[in-house]
Amino acid sequence: MKRLSVVTVLAVALHSAPAWAQVAAERVVYDYTSMYDALNPSIVKVHADSGHGSGVLVDARGFFATNHHVVTNARYVAVEYADGRKVTADIVLLDARNDLAILKVHPSTLKDLKAVPLLPAEKDGTVRAGIPVVAFGSPLSQTFMMTQGIVSKVEPGVLLGDFLIQPGNSGGPLVNLQGEVIGINTFANGGISGAVRVNRLRDALAHPSVTDFGGPEPDAAELPTAPRERYPTEVLKEKIVADALEIDNYTLDGGKFTVTAITPVLIGKLHVQADLQQAANRYKRRAKKIKDPKFNPVDEPFYEWHRNAANFLDPVVTFEVKPDFGQTKGSMWASVLTAASAGLSGTPMRPTHQTMEFKAEFQELRLYRDGELVTPITPGRMITEESISGPFMSFVDEAYSGMYQYAPEVFMTGKTYRVDVFDAREPGKVHKSVSLPESHKLIQQLRKDFAGALDR
Repeated sequence: MKRLSVVTVLAVALHSAPAWAQVAAERVVYDYTSMYDALNPSIVKVHADSGHGSGVLVDARGFFATNHHVVTNARYVAVEYADGRKVTADIVLLDARNDLAILKVHPSTLKDLKAVPLLPAEKDGTVRAGIPVVAFGSPLSQTFMMTQGIVSKVEPGVLLGDFLIQPGNSGGPLVNLQGEVIGINTFANGGISGAVRVNRLRDALAHPSVTDFGGPEPDAAELPTAPRERYPTEVLKEKIVADALEIDNYTLDGGKFTVTAITPVLIGKLHVQADLQQAANRYKRRAKKIKDPKFNPVDEPFYEWHRNAANFLDPVVTFEVKPDFGQTKGSMWASVLTAASAGLSGTPMRPTHQTMEFKAEFQELRLYRDGELVTPITPGRMITEESISGPFMSFVDEAYSGMYQYAPEVFMTGKTYRVDVFDAREPGKVHKSVSLPESHKLIQQLRKDFAGALDR
């Protein structure tokens, strides 16, 4: 007797099943590989000053849809294709009310990519609670992923459901099983995710800034990208265990800024070095009683951290530029007057309430190697906020910080380096310039951190 496949059995059962059961079973037996192969090349990772999101090609002229919150206030916007190329993107339209943005790239960079079709207006009624959907995007430290779910509720401009949305998924498409865009992924709250309905995207694409676009076209030149390979975990573990944390080796005095060079090794040391050392000490004390020669108690805390902080394992050097803070002028004068009054009266000085503020506003960082300007992988800039209120101090302020990423190879062979920091309060003027010979502790630390990690 010939045996039937599971898919065949399910298909036969579906023939006589009620409509709701057919939809549920369709979700089970559907093969998503062809959908991924067809749509994924037209979905991009969107890079902006303050982070990344996702986008989808919606017009063969080079227009991509994403979220407003992904690119708002951005000076730097680029899209990264599935094949690893990254190119400049210009913002053509911002729709804050519907959290939509339309980006434009040079058409030549698309090569043979095809726009993902939008659900036709006459089919809007097919979007109902219970239909299976697929969300595309680049969540967290991952790139170009797809997740499956269902629509749970349909609102005039929003779709709610259990399709998985994580930071980085924002701006990616939500599609039906026919591969048509029915929404743009926007938010997640607990186990519920939301997407802007495609009717709002159609309205955005009908705006004259899109329909009548006449250029100029964005630059078609390829931009630097971070390596796809992660920092080797075994190399990282060895460096974390063997070398003590010397935080001063990673920092520079940037005037009214503190500049910190962040590497996977520094992140690893800050997160788990104490736990790893304790585990190693326990192993030394108990080694004679352990029968398994492969047992290594260091693995457990390291890999627990590795799973939770993998987004920090890109093999890049990130310069974090944070503004310093201190008392406001009014608060300083109040302290001086209180001290003077106490001195004149011969009474103890009472504690004064200090009001703090950021002393600078980051604008730009420039890195030179052997006299030549180095192009960063991402010239990031984001808002740093502080909100502290107590009986003796108040610190409620915000200012821009910098997060500039560079390839580690930049620091492996140069003879001289220079870091210039610019303060937005003095635009166009170098606030602080730091010269670094190759013997400088920071350059030597970077070379040590990446030794053995780049040749694999």
